[in-house]
Amino acid sequence: MNRKNWFLVFIFLFALIPTCANAQLWSGFLDPSRAADWSSAGVVNGIPNYTTICTTAACNTLASGTVTAASIQSALASCPTNGIVQIPAGTFSVAAFNATKSNCVLRGAGADRTKLTASSGNSGGGLGGTNNAFIHLMSGATGVARFGGVTTANWTGSNGVDGSYPLGATTITLSSTTGLVAGPVGTGSIVFLDQADDATDGWPAAGDLFSCATTANGCSNQGGNNYARSGRAQVEAVTVTGINGNQVTITPGIAYPNYRTSQTPGAYWNTGSPLGNAGIEDMTIDFSSTGVQGVYVINAANWWIKGCRLLSTATGTQETYHIFVIQSVHGTVRSNYIYGRPTTVNPFPLANYAYTDNESSDIVVENNIFEHNTSPLVPNDPGGRNVFGYNFFVNNNVGIAGIQLHSGNIMMDLVEGNNLWSLMADVTHGTHFFWTAYRNHFDGSNHNGPASTVHSGLLILTNNRFFNALGNVCGASDYSQYEANMVGSAGSSEAAACFNLGWAGNSSGTAVANDSNVKRAFMRWGNWDQFASANKIGTNDLTGTRFIALEVPSSITNFPNPLPATQTLPASLYLTGKPSWSRSRVPFPAIGPDVANGNAPNTTSFPTGGHANKIPARVCWESLASDPAYSGSSPAIRTFNANACYSSTVSSVNPPTNVVATVR
Repeated sequence: MNRKNWFLVFIFLFALIPTCANAQLWSGFLDPSRAADWSSAGVVNGIPNYTTICTTAACNTLASGTVTAASIQSALASCPTNGIVQIPAGTFSVAAFNATKSNCVLRGAGADRTKLTASSGNSGGGLGGTNNAFIHLMSGATGVARFGGVTTANWTGSNGVDGSYPLGATTITLSSTTGLVAGPVGTGSIVFLDQADDATDGWPAAGDLFSCATTANGCSNQGGNNYARSGRAQVEAVTVTGINGNQVTITPGIAYPNYRTSQTPGAYWNTGSPLGNAGIEDMTIDFSSTGVQGVYVINAANWWIKGCRLLSTATGTQETYHIFVIQSVHGTVRSNYIYGRPTTVNPFPLANYAYTDNESSDIVVENNIFEHNTSPLVPNDPGGRNVFGYNFFVNNNVGIAGIQLHSGNIMMDLVEGNNLWSLMADVTHGTHFFWTAYRNHFDGSNHNGPASTVHSGLLILTNNRFFNALGNVCGASDYSQYEANMVGSAGSSEAAACFNLGWAGNSSGTAVANDSNVKRAFMRWGNWDQFASANKIGTNDLTGTRFIALEVPSSITNFPNPLPATQTLPASLYLTGKPSWSRSRVPFPAIGPDVANGNAPNTTSFPTGGHANKIPARVCWESLASDPAYSGSSPAIRTFNANACYSSTVSSVNPPTNVVATVR
């Protein structure tokens, strides 16, 4: 072939690169109807490293040690674009304040050096009630689109004989665009797309999607949906990037597959732009003051909380939230240490959530340490397309589950690489669909107390359907069997198992029935468990991994998953390489059937078959010393500095795996 022809071939192949680069990491073993593009979640293009330190008079006053709510807010108001408001080392008693400046980061000298202790709360954001928080990271716009929204519109755009809407569409038609602002994520308005609840089970057929948050027709125990519009418990949040008449361009494209004319799809939004490109970094936030919550994020896009230690040692029975996110998109909560205050209020503790989100999408919660919390990570009212990755759960002695799907419809989330005792999809307040659990290490009470009330690895209750579980490691004496299928009835106790599928649960309220459709629609591939294993404490047990065709719902009518053609799993479903926060000595991937000689405890009581390493957050926690400032805490509150704990560089970056280029 001559040089000209080689050049033409090169141009042709180069033109294929965008298509290959956009291929999903789960392509080849998950059907597109059952997953989302999780690689686009979090702050777009990653958390920025702002380097311009604010030197205005207000900023200099703050940096010199005059740290009050007023001085912080004055400094933020004068912050230059893409600037840093620096809080110096020291311990400061500070009244509640609002951080409403876009393109600015509030940064301490390190969580072990800068500590803010709350002296009051502020019900800013129009939330009121128990949402009396220390810090509000939010837009300065008046009002919050709560309980019906500030501006509403009808959404039309059916393209099928069944009235369905196009999956992946990036242009929608609204009856009104009043108050909308077009722009990139962080500037464009956030729009919340919704539709009416299903009156009966289900769509497209009985036993499929039953999207609802009521007690009617066996949907849930208690009803729910506290934040979205009444009777519309399915919400997907997107950013407006363009407006042409009533045609609105959005990012990302529509991810939920069940929008349809019969359910009168609609939209609502706040007027104007959200808080954008702003964050809080490298400080301790102690909000133990009675009745005060931690950090509330409201109407924000491209926001982050990184390298912080959030603490509550409060007594009493009030609700507690460390990080509470509402009506926000594209956020990253990374490399934080979150220590809570479990209570023993019967029959279950009051809401004490270390992290919870409501009406929010495309958020990444990764590489955090959750210690001594009642319910550490609770995706709550409607939302989806979020990622919960590589978090370490330790000394959570009273909690119901490490990760608990709890209220209005939550869809298309990814749980990856975590080390925890349980993932639970309850039916207390609503239903949930299309969740994926990938390369997690479920190890029971290994480092979380036996008082935890969920004894299964994955507990997927009634009406929670089309879940996926791939590449997980499940091993602990807490789990007495591989699978419990529809065990018990309302009012009975939970059966301990790696997979507990379709149980009605024992929550108070309206009883629901056991549900065989949970297992019917459940996708499993490449999970390792101690019950299949012939050498469960081996360094590379090859007998405990299940690649079984009968556990792939390939023959169901709606939302089937074809039998995967490969047993090779990519390192991640949202990361394209080893992340910068991963310690250099921790393998990537750290957990999965293709991992050998893992250094996580591998004993008769907590077997792994050699397939699990300690994740970076666990390695960090084990290296931390007790903080003498909290000498009376039990378990000990630890000192923490994320920059010291996690390497800023990686020894090597693993390229994406299973990428296939097709030349046509």
